[in-house]
Amino acid sequence: MGTLLAVLLYYARVWLELAVDILHGRLALVRLLVVATIPAVIAALLFDDLISGPLREPLSIAAALVVGSGVFILAERVATTRTPAATTAATTADAAAIGVAQALALIPGMSRSGLTISMGLARGLRRDEATRLSFLLSTPAVAGAGLRTLLDLRRSSAVFEHPDALAVGFVVSFVTGIAAIAFLVRFLRGHSLAWFVPYRLALAGVIVAAAAMGAL
Repeated sequence: MGTLLAVLLYYARVWLELAVDILHGRLALVRLLVVATIPAVIAALLFDDLISGPLREPLSIAAALVVGSGVFILAERVATTRTPAATTAATTADAAAIGVAQALALIPGMSRSGLTISMGLARGLRRDEATRLSFLLSTPAVAGAGLRTLLDLRRSSAVFEHPDALAVGFVVSFVTGIAAIAFLVRFLRGHSLAWFVPYRLALAGVIVAAAAMGAL
């Protein structure tokens, strides 16, 4: 929940503007949020056992890291060679495509922000708008994950025996969440996703090596 609060706080002005828009019957952003959230909800309901089971195996995660890196590179190539210039106006079709990317990002190792920004670039959005939209559209997904975590915690009474640990975990997740969002939003406005590819490939290599040695 700390991460959700970080997203809400970082984009506080946007959410306030959204509330005003709703009061005045302007539902453009709401429509984008709903359309982009539906694919991830459907995927989570249909493939929960697969996502939380076989796809969490080390080699599956390593494969997802490699595939996701390829997606980053392809999206950057499309964005670099596109003519005419990219736009800042996201459409419902853009939101639907980004929603599909968000659903695919449920696969461990794929990277939600990386895939959604890649899809935004591939759809013709300008880099800063693709990044902004990616993090805005993450809010329902993060909220849903947080709610599920809370429901799981309620079934484990032992967790609430240490409220101080819960408080520390919340504060740490909030601080690291807002720091990560601030860094990524500013960094990705002017830098390629390809910067993250070497790290992802190196991590995939470490995972494969560890699995081969029986450490995972």
